[in-house]
Amino acid sequence: MSDTFLNLTISELISRHPETLTVFAANGLGIFTDEGTRATFGSAIRLRTALKAAGINADLFCRTLEEAVTPKLPPTPGEYPETTTPGSLNLFALLPCPLKIPLEQAFNSFLASLSPQRRNRLTFLLEGNANSQMNYADYADHFESPAEMPDIIITPGFNSFFHPYFVQRFIRSGTFASVTPHAGDTQLAAMGITDPDGHYSMLAMNLLVLVVDHLRLGDRPVPRTWGDLLRPEYERTVAIRGNSDGTFCETLLLTLLKEFGADSLTSLGKNVAWGWHPSQMVKSAGNGRPEGPAVCVMPLFFANSMGTREGVSVIWPEDGALVSPVTMLVKSDKQEELRDLLDFLCGTEVAGICAGASFPTTHPQVDNKLPKQATFKWIGWEYVKNHDLKELISATNSAFVQAFQGISP
Repeated sequence: MSDTFLNLTISELISRHPETLTVFAANGLGIFTDEGTRATFGSAIRLRTALKAAGINADLFCRTLEEAVTPKLPPTPGEYPETTTPGSLNLFALLPCPLKIPLEQAFNSFLASLSPQRRNRLTFLLEGNANSQMNYADYADHFESPAEMPDIIITPGFNSFFHPYFVQRFIRSGTFASVTPHAGDTQLAAMGITDPDGHYSMLAMNLLVLVVDHLRLGDRPVPRTWGDLLRPEYERTVAIRGNSDGTFCETLLLTLLKEFGADSLTSLGKNVAWGWHPSQMVKSAGNGRPEGPAVCVMPLFFANSMGTREGVSVIWPEDGALVSPVTMLVKSDKQEELRDLLDFLCGTEVAGICAGASFPTTHPQVDNKLPKQATFKWIGWEYVKNHDLKELISATNSAFVQAFQGISP
């Protein structure tokens, strides 16, 4: 029965055997006792993958499961049918919060346009990136075969789907192939946003810009480039995205490392005083209080959401807004089978929703509503694929945090 357990998703297993909840809770997988987590991420992760990621001995865990399952009788024929889940999950989308609701609404309309037979054959899960207790992308370091993954995976940022293990095993092998033929409009095309090797699809871009509170900035110069953030006059006046796990905006840190070298991480660490969610930055900007950041690095969506505020300016950096990718991975052997779904995801409706939420898209027929002279700073596919991003992200974060916390190297 061990192999049967291992091939089930977490949600399938606990649904069939709710008495195993205590086993998960007592053996390091208590996160799946939460019904919401189980219903979302638990439906996309097999037990074997979860155990491998947690470093738990599969044989011992399954033996404990077998002892908990009642009645302790051999399974009847057909009780555990052969399953390919989560490979049978056609679409898993972990979306930035501004995109989740509008894309979910559009997706439901798309489903309604299909025949009942086709609709019933599609399995999917759309989740908000900030509304989860766990990061699905972290499991990318532990997948052993394409069958363990959904056919289409949408995720934001530089995550584990760019790590060496996944790149070597599933990207360079051709498991996934790009489905977006667009190189972008005239503003985006020069950036080289299309993966030249035809693996990743760039669905949209989360752009980072600068927001300045002039009251707090005082007589110091307004920063105009990313390099300006490293200047000593901005010491302890800057806010960037920070997470509860002690990690900070990897897009900013990687870009500074590439453009200005390792010392730039120390300089930035000395200048940053707040590791906030962008919504906290929005709330603080222009509130008239002397305490708070003079300069914030925030996504364009949040910067635009402020509207016009006295004493607050959105600065489009002269060397370009930073590009944090929202990428889509599509299994090469599933593209024809899922052509209708892919046409929807790559079409003008989804592109228009992304553009309307300040997430520029590469579709040339959609107006991204960007400044005419807007420029962009994209770290580049060559850099992404030819560097160990897992190691780089960890090292850049550590170097930054040392300075941020005032720890001498």
